[in-house]
Amino acid sequence: MADDLTGHEQARERARARARHAVYERMALISALIWVLGTLALFVFTVPFIDRPQPYMLRAIVVPILPAALPWILYPWISDGLARRWAEQENAALEHRNG
Repeated sequence: MADDLTGHEQARERARARARHAVYERMALISALIWVLGTLALFVFTVPFIDRPQPYMLRAIVVPILPAALPWILYPWISDGLARRWAEQENAALEHRNG
């Protein structure tokens, strides 16, 4: 029984590490896309029409950081939920294998 518990614990830790890595990669991509598209939109629609665009350029670069940071608020819940689902699948496979 003790070996079974350690197997379940190991499965949970493996699933947690995999989930955190997978969610981190996707969140980084989403954040980068939000920032790039937001900055591009602000540059295209604001900066060319201003005589002295330096302050507007700064705003166009900084303002999209806020919406790009929003997905990271959900990071712990998304990664824990994914880890829980993967651990349950791996534990079911362990129980099926052990009979």
